[in-house]
Amino acid sequence: MSGNQIGGQARLTGLTGQAGRIFGGVHHHMATVPLPIPRQLPPCARHFTAREAARRALDDARKGGARLHVISGIGGVGKSALAVRWLADGAYDDGQLYVDLSGPEQPLCPEAVLRRWLRAVGIKRSPAHLGELTGLWRSVTATRSVAVLIDGATDAEPVRPLLPAGDGSSTVVTSRRALRELAVDGAVSHPLRPLTQQAAIQLLVSLAGQDRIEAAPRDCARLADRCFRLPLPLLLVGARLASRPHHSVAAIADALAHRDLPDDTYREDPARMITNTALDGAYQELEEEAQRVYRWLGLLPTGDADPDLTSAVCELPLAQAEWELEVLAEEQLLEPLPERGGRVRYRLIPVARDHARRLALQHDPEEDRAGRLRRLCEWMLAISTQAQVRLTPAQATLWQTTMPELPPVRAPFHDDGAALAWLESYEGSLLEVLRAAEAAGWDDLVWPLVDTFWPLFLRRHPYELWAAAHEIGLAAAHRAGNAAAARQMLLSGAIGLNAAGRAKDAIRWYGDACDAARDAGDLRDEGQALLGLGACHHNAGLPEQARPFLTRAIALWRSCGYPRGVALANIVLGEIDLADAPGHAVDVFAEARADLLEVDDPYDAARALTLQGHARVLTGDAETGIREMSAGLGALADAGSTRWQARALEWLGDAHRDKGDSARARQYYQQAEQLYEVMRPADAERIRTLAAGL
Repeated sequence: MSGNQIGGQARLTGLTGQAGRIFGGVHHHMATVPLPIPRQLPPCARHFTAREAARRALDDARKGGARLHVISGIGGVGKSALAVRWLADGAYDDGQLYVDLSGPEQPLCPEAVLRRWLRAVGIKRSPAHLGELTGLWRSVTATRSVAVLIDGATDAEPVRPLLPAGDGSSTVVTSRRALRELAVDGAVSHPLRPLTQQAAIQLLVSLAGQDRIEAAPRDCARLADRCFRLPLPLLLVGARLASRPHHSVAAIADALAHRDLPDDTYREDPARMITNTALDGAYQELEEEAQRVYRWLGLLPTGDADPDLTSAVCELPLAQAEWELEVLAEEQLLEPLPERGGRVRYRLIPVARDHARRLALQHDPEEDRAGRLRRLCEWMLAISTQAQVRLTPAQATLWQTTMPELPPVRAPFHDDGAALAWLESYEGSLLEVLRAAEAAGWDDLVWPLVDTFWPLFLRRHPYELWAAAHEIGLAAAHRAGNAAAARQMLLSGAIGLNAAGRAKDAIRWYGDACDAARDAGDLRDEGQALLGLGACHHNAGLPEQARPFLTRAIALWRSCGYPRGVALANIVLGEIDLADAPGHAVDVFAEARADLLEVDDPYDAARALTLQGHARVLTGDAETGIREMSAGLGALADAGSTRWQARALEWLGDAHRDKGDSARARQYYQQAEQLYEVMRPADAERIRTLAAGL
C-alpha cells in the first residue's frame, strides 16, 4: 500500500505549508473567515399558480412565532413548489438548505444530511455521532437565520435532528402524511388541497396560452377535472399542449378519460393513476432518442443527471445530450436543480423515476439495461480516478495493474476544488451505485470505485458512507481474489472506523490487514496495520497495549527503508510518553521531526514540533516550549488543520495559565474554543470551563 498515512488515522497528500522559524513572543489571532451562504433551494416553479390562501396561512403562522411548518397532501398536489416559493420569498440572511428524503439514495440518514449542511456553511469536518452532530448544528444555527426545506419526509424521527435552533429560521417539511408527531416540536400543519377549477385553468393558460384555452372553455374545464385539478398532471398535459399547437384540448382530455387503469395500485390511488396516464402521454409524444434518454435515466441509481453523465450513459455527443435534457425539461419530465461547479443539473420528477424505469423494463432488453448501468459505473470510475490522481496522487497506484479498460473521458474540472466538488456531488448516490454494480457482479469496478473516492473520505469524513462503501469494496476484492486490493480496503476502511470512534471495529480491520500483509510478505502494509493498531489502542486509553504494535511497526519499516513510517510511529510513542516521561518524549518528537523534514513532510513535521513544545512545557521549560508550539501552530494553520490548530492553541493556553499569565491564557483558550465549536462541541464546552476558571 503506497498511500501517505498519518498516525494510522488519516492520509495527507497534496500541497501543505510550513512556517519559517519564529523567534520571540508570538501572538496568534485567528482570522475571521466569512462562511459561505448556501443557496440550495431548487428553482421556483416557472408556472406556479394561485395558492394565495396557503401562503397567507404560512405567513400568519410565521408571524405568530412558528418556526416549523408541515405541508401535507397527496402526490402531485404541489407541496414542494409551495414550500420553495414561500421560503424563497422570505428574508433569510444566512442561506437556504435543502434535502430530498424521497430521493433514490435512500436511506439517507440524518447524520449524512447534517454533514452536508454543516459543510455548506463552512464546516469541513464534523463529528462522527448523531448527538454531537445535532449539537453542532444547533450551535451553528443558534444565531443565524436560515431557510430549511425537508422534502418528502415519511415520518418525524429523521426530521427532528435537522431542525435549526435560531428564532429567525424557518423549516418546512413536505409529506404525504400530516406528521402530527411533530406538533410537540412546535409544528404547524398546513394541509394542501387540489387547485380550484379556476386556478387549474389559469395554470393551463400559463402553459398553453390564453387564446387557446379560452377557445375551448368546456374542454379545458373537463381537462382540469380529468387531472383532479392537481398541478403535476396539469403541468404535464399543459406542456404537451404548449409544444404541440395542433393538438386539441378535447383530444387530450378524451385520452385521459379512456386510458386503462395500469394496475390495482392505481385504482386505489386515482391521483397517481392520472399522473401516470399524463406521463404516458408525454412519453409517447417524445422523439425516439428522447424516449431512450428518459427510460435510461430512470434506470440509474444516481439522484441527478448532467450533460456529461447523459452523454456517457446514452452514448450521445455532448451537445445532443444537452439538447435531450432540455427537451425533457420542457416537457416537465425533468426539473432543474441549482448549478454545482458551473454544471447544469436536472433530476427526474419523483413520480417519473418509477415511470421511466417501468418503461425501460418493458422496452429495453436486459443486456441493454445492464449496459447503461455499466457505462455509468465506468464513467464515474474514469472521472473519480482523475480526481484521485489530482488530489491524492500517492493513493492512485494499485488500480493501475488490475483496472478494466475504461472509456476516454474528459474530466469536468480543472483545479483541486472542482475535483473535490465533483466527488462530493456523488456522495449521496455512491452507495447505491456500488450496490447496483455489486448486484451485477462487477467486482472489477466495485473496489476501484471505493478506492478512487478516497479524497472524499479523507477530506470530508462522511463516516457512514466511508464504512459502508469499504465493506462493499472489501467483499468485492475478496471475490475478485485481489489480495492487495483487499488490504487496501481493510486499511482505508479501518482509518474511517477509527476516526468515527468505532475503535473495536477498526482494531478488527487493522488486525485482518496485518495478517493478510504478513502472509503476502508486504512489510509496508504490515507496518501500516501495526501503526493503526497502536493508534487505536492509544486513543482508547491503553498505552501499554499500544506500545508493542508501534515498536514492531518501527522495526519493520526500518528493515524495508521507510523512514517516514518510522517517524509517524515515533510520534504516537512520544504521545504515550507525555504522561510519565515528557523529557524522553521531547527527544522522540525531535527525532521524528528531523526525519519528517528529511523526507519532505512539513505537515507531520509541524505536528511533531507542536508536540515537542508541549512536552517541553511539561518538563518545566515553558519559554522554549511556547516558542516551539507557536512555530508549529503557524505551519498547522498554513496546512489548514483545524483539529491540530485547536490542540496547539489549547496547549498554549495551558502553558500561559501555568506561568500565571491569565490574560494570555484566556486569549488562547478563546481561539481554541472557536475552532472546537465547529468541530467538537464537547471540547468547546470543556475549554470554556477552563477559561472561566482563570
